[in-house]
Amino acid sequence: MQSWFKSYLSDRNQYVIVNNVQSEMHKVEYGVPQGSVLGPLLFLLYINDIGTIPSLEFNPKIFADDTNIFVHSPTLPDLNIKCQYTINIISDWMLANKLTINCDKTNYMVFHPNKTTKDSSDLNLYINNQQIKRAIVTKYLGVYIDENLDWKLHIKEVCQALRKYVGVFYKLNQKLPIKVLKMLYFALIYPRILYAIEIYANTYATYLHDLFVLNNRILRIIQRKPLHVNTSDLYRLFNTLPVHKLFQYQLILHSHAIRFNSESLPKFFPINNLQNNDIHTHNTRSSQDFHRLAITTIYGKKISSNIYARL
Repeated sequence: MQSWFKSYLSDRNQYVIVNNVQSEMHKVEYGVPQGSVLGPLLFLLYINDIGTIPSLEFNPKIFADDTNIFVHSPTLPDLNIKCQYTINIISDWMLANKLTINCDKTNYMVFHPNKTTKDSSDLNLYINNQQIKRAIVTKYLGVYIDENLDWKLHIKEVCQALRKYVGVFYKLNQKLPIKVLKMLYFALIYPRILYAIEIYANTYATYLHDLFVLNNRILRIIQRKPLHVNTSDLYRLFNTLPVHKLFQYQLILHSHAIRFNSESLPKFFPINNLQNNDIHTHNTRSSQDFHRLAITTIYGKKISSNIYARL
């Protein structure tokens, strides 16, 4: 197997063509063939041990070449020290494995429960003497994450993506049967709403209002219903749910998986979602319910385990 991979990766050359002008041929000393089927797999195998660095306290979250590390601390000075220490370890690992970090695409965010101190939460972090910039919002796996975790920007982006379909469905609803329009809805609209809804819909109802109204409008167009029709009838006809109910439904499905199929989930979920009988031995009616953390802050109320324990 090793000889097979060695043969696949060895003696490769590449060149670039711009305006029909071809560059000189250069030998590929490192990396994998661009656009190849095996490329992503080989890359993942190559960097897979980054999460097992002995001195690394916080494990990175990796998706292809997109790597994130979440560092926590009760104070900003200590957080700065921990972050820089983590960066140094990752940089050394990269250097040893002949990889480089793109500093221009690297940034940090500070998630702080106290809004009054957000402006003074800058950290001094460096990669190879180049300072890392602080980001207020970043896009990760198609989700816009902001430092307030209120998801307003992501919801706005979803709405912008769906609005372009309003005119399309206006033109199609007189030419196609509802059966076909329903298929288009579940192919084009529903997946955009459903993707990461367990995360972005965990916010205030006012922030979800525009998306809720837009979804209702699209359903009315497809179903050829007047404005006075009850919105519940729109969802009942397509056997679906409005945004806030879909959020609750997906969380309940997630909690069901934790309870009855935990081996299929990352270890993080079963460990951090305890039942009441894991906390105490009292034989109460709620002993097998999910344990709700006694947190009264706004951040605490948004913890998913508290939400589906209540549901």
